[in-house]
Amino acid sequence: MDHQNQYTHALESVENARKAIEESQGNNNPEEFQQAKQLLEYAHEVVHQSRHTEGLSEEQSKNLFHAHEHLRHLQETTNAIESTQYE
Repeated sequence: MDHQNQYTHALESVENARKAIEESQGNNNPEEFQQAKQLLEYAHEVVHQSRHTEGLSEEQSKNLFHAHEHLRHLQETTNAIESTQYE
């Protein structure tokens, strides 16, 4: 996968994780929540790999940094959901 496709895939993975987490918040379904957590983990991996790719533009690097920060917030959200709903 070239760096442009990897970059696009990373941003899409973050968006997919965000949507899954938001949907699982309202549904109170443990299986759906687990799937959302898996999508979040996958997005973390893809963004991490993409951030270490050669040939990214300054704009792409900045966007991946913001995606990484967004993932951190999503992780905090899943931790809060887990501690309040599934313990």
